[in-house]
Amino acid sequence: MQATTGAGRYVVSQDGTRIWADVAGNKSGIPVIFIHALACSAVVWDKQFSDRNLLDNLYMIKYELRGHGRSDHPLTAESYTTQKYAEDFMAVSEAFGVVKPFVSYGAFVPVDVAETFGPDHISGVVFSGGPGLTQDLHREKAHPYLAQILPTLQTTDANQLPHAADVFVDSCVKDPQHNLPYESRLQWLASFLMQSPTVRKYTVSRIQSTARWEREFTHKPHLLMQGTDDLHSQVDKIVAVSKRVFSNLEVVVLEGVGHAVCWEVPERHNALLLDFVRRHCANAVV
Repeated sequence: MQATTGAGRYVVSQDGTRIWADVAGNKSGIPVIFIHALACSAVVWDKQFSDRNLLDNLYMIKYELRGHGRSDHPLTAESYTTQKYAEDFMAVSEAFGVVKPFVSYGAFVPVDVAETFGPDHISGVVFSGGPGLTQDLHREKAHPYLAQILPTLQTTDANQLPHAADVFVDSCVKDPQHNLPYESRLQWLASFLMQSPTVRKYTVSRIQSTARWEREFTHKPHLLMQGTDDLHSQVDKIVAVSKRVFSNLEVVVLEGVGHAVCWEVPERHNALLLDFVRRHCANAVV
């Protein structure tokens, strides 16, 4: 079992963008790539990368999306396309020598990979709370509160950015005063503030094709872990949309949990994740 170093390394994507990544766990274990969501960073996975059971059984890779955290933040719209995100994923996979890994969260990225390189590079997907699914499907299930705060999150006013960061972080967990210690809150706030408004705009407004993903990937194993108190996704709508789209879907609804399932109920989340990948991986470590 290898613990994460915290220092990580840089992987260079095809266009020269440097992607920060780190690895932990059992190199002979089931490969899982952990991808964070918008305006976050890999620190959201701290409770997975310190879980002894996951470290013993999984080969765990995490990376920070372009325009986020420690990765490069290019300032052109052309740097935020389906192909670029897919190339980043493939560069990280190749750098750590993993083939057909499972993906935890990173909801748009499996779509990007399937569209660009085909369906055979990812074994299955674990949605750790309120996934966007695709740019278009996101609109079908978004919570009204998310629409309400969106103008705040998109502010370009430097004087308003600290408030925007507070609003965003508070929306990610139920009862943030209890569930997010101050030291962790500072990390989450910093992750939001490290991303320029320009990059945030390019990230949320990019065009995403989905035809090949719909046709060739949606039959693969998917697990949705969804909190009932998620302020980013309406639980009834995300469950309905997911059941409509994925033919091989498992759904676990978690009462009293907000958007950040992996952070709020890590023991439950980690047990569900490990059980899922074991059942769907022929080479699972016993």
